[in-house]
Amino acid sequence: MEILKINGTALPAPNSYRVQLSDLDSEDTGRTEDGLLVRQRVRAGVAKLSVSWAALSTEQCAQVLTATAADKFEVRYFFGTMRTAQMYAGDRTADLKAARNGQGVWEVTMNLIEY
Repeated sequence: MEILKINGTALPAPNSYRVQLSDLDSEDTGRTEDGLLVRQRVRAGVAKLSVSWAALSTEQCAQVLTATAADKFEVRYFFGTMRTAQMYAGDRTADLKAARNGQGVWEVTMNLIEY
């Protein structure tokens, strides 16, 4: 099963995959002087995917980095069912783990964050 697609293109299966859901509060949210929380949630369930691939070829590494290079892209991701969201990539890291005979093995990590 493909658990991650960017703009309709399936990416290699990640070795690590975590979905975090967050709430966004208005700027008026805060604590009063006596410590009580005054909260104005403006949006619930904003998704953040933390993904990593442990052993990608140079071609696969380029595919993942190219797919996540735009400021905004459509992500289809698995979270019980397939969901779709507009996202952007936070910091993207590619570590060269091994190189031999002109071939590389890469570890790639990134966060995909919902708009």
